[in-house]
Amino acid sequence: YLITAASKQVRSVLVILVLIPYLTSSLARTYAWVMILGDRGLINNLLLDLRVITSPLPLIYNRMAMYIGMVHIMLPIMILPLVSVMLGIDKSQVAAARSMGARPFSAFWRVFLPLSLPGLRSGALLVFILSLGFYITPAALGGLRDAMLSTFIAAEV
Repeated sequence: YLITAASKQVRSVLVILVLIPYLTSSLARTYAWVMILGDRGLINNLLLDLRVITSPLPLIYNRMAMYIGMVHIMLPIMILPLVSVMLGIDKSQVAAARSMGARPFSAFWRVFLPLSLPGLRSGALLVFILSLGFYITPAALGGLRDAMLSTFIAAEV
């Protein structure tokens, strides 16, 4: 929503910021998360240096690390269909709801969000289809205990 509400110049910058990670290799992004979340990674080193913790936290090779990596990789695929649908929504409909006495959140919830559902559905479908074949990130960040459907398919083939 922030992208669609911004001015054209800011919108262009925000779309570029969304696209830059998408244009980077998913293997490179996964390896970056391994470096950030590892026992001697950026987060653990920062917390150890600040003396917040005494031993490294198990931030990698678990389901949460896998989710973080997958969301980072799939987020642009979800955002782009949403933005294209949201840009097509007539702002006067939300303004009409506001003029009829609706609060900003209510106008968003009852007018803008239902009109953006086609973009939400198409983005969710794209993410679901791409997640079925997602192998590198779950294997690298989730370890052997947290397997995804693609891991099971690879084991059977």
